[in-house]
Amino acid sequence: MRRLTQTTLLAALVGAAALCSHAAASVPGPRGPLVRRRLTQAVNSPCDHPVAGPFTYHWPVKPFDEQHPVRGFFGDPRTVGPGPLGMDRPGSPGSYTFHNGIDISALGGTPVYPVVSGIAHVASGDRVNVTTGEGRTFQYFHIHPEVSSGQHVYVDRTVLGFVKARFEHVHLTEIDNFRPHNPLDPGHLEPFVDHAIPAIDRLRFTTEAGRPLNPLGLHGDVQIAADAEDPIPVPGHWFDFPVAPALVTWRLSTVAGRPISRGTAADFRYTEPLPRDFWDVYTAGTYQNFPDFAHHLYWHVPGVYLFTLTPRSLDTKLLPNGRYEITVGVADTCDNRSTLTEQIAIENGATRGKL
Repeated sequence: MRRLTQTTLLAALVGAAALCSHAAASVPGPRGPLVRRRLTQAVNSPCDHPVAGPFTYHWPVKPFDEQHPVRGFFGDPRTVGPGPLGMDRPGSPGSYTFHNGIDISALGGTPVYPVVSGIAHVASGDRVNVTTGEGRTFQYFHIHPEVSSGQHVYVDRTVLGFVKARFEHVHLTEIDNFRPHNPLDPGHLEPFVDHAIPAIDRLRFTTEAGRPLNPLGLHGDVQIAADAEDPIPVPGHWFDFPVAPALVTWRLSTVAGRPISRGTAADFRYTEPLPRDFWDVYTAGTYQNFPDFAHHLYWHVPGVYLFTLTPRSLDTKLLPNGRYEITVGVADTCDNRSTLTEQIAIENGATRGKL
């Protein structure tokens, strides 16, 4: 219900904008507007007018020159924990990593082809790597291999394998000079067009122990997280579940607009952080679509993407008491953007509750 409500709100805002470049909304509070939102659909998006270059390639499934649904994005969380759903946090046992490729929806039995010619290596029972000899490697997961290691394979011609029925997608990873690269970075996988606008659902303010705080009465050490998502159209049982935005930034300023500090919470547009930095990007309660907790796959449960804006906590004692604004911005690789600005109040010491 939470995701349905948010998707409906997003659609209403975009529809009201009549596909113009800007849409804005405010949520009034008892002392004036406390939350402002702005949605910006890209004009002259780099995805709409791609420029072919040395890194450009087409899709690994037919038709090669037409876009296919992508149900998992680069940088999405991949969490597998032994505890209850949503109880993952820094220090929790389990596996917490970034998705190092994209998941392309395809029916079981769909043939998969190399996007660039090279030498194949069957890395496991369902993965084939293709090395190009130019410092690039492409990995294709969840397929029945039809090639052998050492075989020369040709773009759009050699069948690497067939999609396994239980997965209904092929995972594509691009590695450039030993680092994973986002295939949806313009100038890489094409054609890819995206006009959906990522959104920030809300900001969360908590103590270091996770206790919720009133944003209009912040004091002590405060942790701030942004609940954000990127809606994408995907057919079948994936129900258009959202994915993680490619870019999350933030800034803290006075209500008059004077900047105090700023930062980048996540940037998956080109590459991704190391796995050890997972809990510096995401925060407690994060999980992917169809999450896996305690050896149980939660079928038809949408993901939750919580980005930490304060991995070292905000020490409110370093700021004078009073009103401030925190603005969070999210974007995708096609330059669709949105922002949420929320007013907060610092109330340390004897003045608490008197603003």
